[in-house]
Amino acid sequence: EDIDEVQIPDPRRSVEEQIEDKDQAMAIHKVLHNLPEPYKEVFSLRVFGELSFRQIGQLFGKTENWACVTYHRARNMLKERLEENKHEK
Repeated sequence: EDIDEVQIPDPRRSVEEQIEDKDQAMAIHKVLHNLPEPYKEVFSLRVFGELSFRQIGQLFGKTENWACVTYHRARNMLKERLEENKHEK
């Protein structure tokens, strides 16, 4: 199975779907801005740059698997921080 095809089931809307919603986009960008590297850049390259995990891995001199794992960790960090922000309001 191609790593780009791997889907993580999530009963709620994915981060990528939330980005499409203009109201959520700014909140996501604020949280993304504060993520540490390389998570911030990998997530941005994948979602906004629409690069494959293979291409991202090549940019960083790493493997395709590294890019995939790093992206999913960034995605999870974003989700956690967005949830924290919701509960603070």
